[in-house]
Amino acid sequence: MEFVMSDLLLRAQTGKYAIPAIDVFNMESVNACFMAADKAKSPVILMSCGYELRQDHITYSDLVGIIRTIAKRYESVPYCIHLDHGTEDECYQALEGGFPSIMYDGSADSFNDNVKVTAALKKAAGANRCVEAEVGRVGGEEGKGVTPESTIIESDPTELVEFLDKTGTDTIAVSIGNIHGTHGFVKHAPRLNFELLETLHNSCDVPLVLHGASGIPENDIRRAVTLGICKVNYYTQIYNAFMASVKKDIALTAEECLGNATDAMVKEIVKLMDMCGSAGQVP
Repeated sequence: MEFVMSDLLLRAQTGKYAIPAIDVFNMESVNACFMAADKAKSPVILMSCGYELRQDHITYSDLVGIIRTIAKRYESVPYCIHLDHGTEDECYQALEGGFPSIMYDGSADSFNDNVKVTAALKKAAGANRCVEAEVGRVGGEEGKGVTPESTIIESDPTELVEFLDKTGTDTIAVSIGNIHGTHGFVKHAPRLNFELLETLHNSCDVPLVLHGASGIPENDIRRAVTLGICKVNYYTQIYNAFMASVKKDIALTAEECLGNATDAMVKEIVKLMDMCGSAGQVP
């Protein structure tokens, strides 16, 4: 069952759980998302970004078609399709390509420019499509780019309230010490600022999003969910599970190798669904 992401997140907000959002990077990862969701009785969010689609030489509408085709085998699984970390142009292209949900990454913009672009995108998306935005700046590795630790900006509660008032966006990605990627370029592991998260949560009524969740300890994820996080983004953790399996089984046939790698991703995603509290939420 396909949903608009805002509807799934509002359900999560009411039920006090979060939904894992998985950046898919090949057919096996799409399959793994649905297989895991079916096994765990969980909703799931499947994401991609413009950079990844260009690398794979497929269009936005191609990916929408692939996901919806595979979803037909899993009619009981609530899912949605989402653009992760889009530029302004990529967001408009994704909307034209049939994406029902987009994330505009204006974290490198001035506050006013972020507001301006996000508000225009929300107007273009309309009431039946979801727009996610970012207030503050989450550091780390995204695509080929790196946001240095020195340029990370924590989300400001006052700015968050103003941003929501001026844009009407559906959900907000927060910067509370989370970091994209493998964390190898920073001096310490991610340390989430739970006091700030609680303040942000109490400042607004929209579902909050945690980016860069790969490698964050389970107890920290569970605690973040109790403080308003309703969507948790994962890429590195799933990609690493896939690659480790492929390297281990490289001498096998392609079918066996990719089948085992899919199983490895399913196992990892099921763990994340349990951690986020979404497992068992589908009757």
